[in-house]
Amino acid sequence: MLCELLVQEFGIDATDIVPEATFESLELDSLSMAELAVIVADRTDKDFSGPANLDKDTTLAEAAVAFEAVPIAEPYARTTPAPSVPTSAPVHALSSDG
Repeated sequence: MLCELLVQEFGIDATDIVPEATFESLELDSLSMAELAVIVADRTDKDFSGPANLDKDTTLAEAAVAFEAVPIAEPYARTTPAPSVPTSAPVHALSSDG
């Protein structure tokens, strides 16, 4: 999938995509690398918000291992119960007696 994304999304020549190629050798800057991480996250339901330790000298083989190691993101789960809302709130009359 990583190779496919590099070709389709970033216009990298498929012949340049080899395991030992680095992001720098493929002329991907830090913004492109961040975009790649977002695309991979969207397609795999993995959360790459933590440090991925990917830099310009990371090889594609190392990146593939790093992406594979990230666990699938857990669906949002409420950790505290929702506050209960009374179905009929008591009506308090204001006294004009002061």
